[in-house]
Amino acid sequence: MFRQEGTFVSIVNRIADMVILSVLWCVCSLPLITIGASSAALYHTIVKVIRQDRGYAFSTFTASFRSNLKQTLAPTLLYLAVFGALGAACLVFWEDTDSILASSYVMLSMILLLLSAVAFLHTFALVGRFNLSRRELFTVVSRLSFRHLFRNILLLCMLLFAMEAAMYYLPLLFILPSGFSFFGSLIQEPLFSRYIRFEDDWNTDVLHREDLPFSGKGAKQEENS
Repeated sequence: MFRQEGTFVSIVNRIADMVILSVLWCVCSLPLITIGASSAALYHTIVKVIRQDRGYAFSTFTASFRSNLKQTLAPTLLYLAVFGALGAACLVFWEDTDSILASSYVMLSMILLLLSAVAFLHTFALVGRFNLSRRELFTVVSRLSFRHLFRNILLLCMLLFAMEAAMYYLPLLFILPSGFSFFGSLIQEPLFSRYIRFEDDWNTDVLHREDLPFSGKGAKQEENS
């Protein structure tokens, strides 16, 4: 009986933590240029706190957000510019879909949008998870985005479902960001392990030398909480 009560309390605490993390992600993403840092912090906290039961949700998220804010500004602005340009192209040419050329532009823009969304998800998950140089990050994200079609399609389906659900029922934002990050980590973590070897999740990591021409810089060093 006590074990069942303990399990129930643990589940309730995890759900409460995920609600807190979803709210933090929404608030910290409001300026848009900080959505990369908040997404990295969310993934970091989901894996460490929710999945590994280490630390506390609020303090872990805020610490990760602060530490990643500066380095994520440039890639976030780049992704926002790409999304804006491709989205604008889709809108401009959508009205002239009778033209073969316009239809081709719309199709190409949509494909590039989806590919950019996949790269976005992998980029900030890796930033939140590991300390990688820009070259290492670019190489790993490129290989993750182009090599794993089925898993990337699954991630995109989850993302589109979450976005549509939030549009139809806004209160779902209290759980959808954390839920997406949690289930997304179940897909992404096995992929990361193909390119990054880490003996302990939060102590060391080395990029696979047989797959990449350089070594990693080491995973984030964090105090045990």
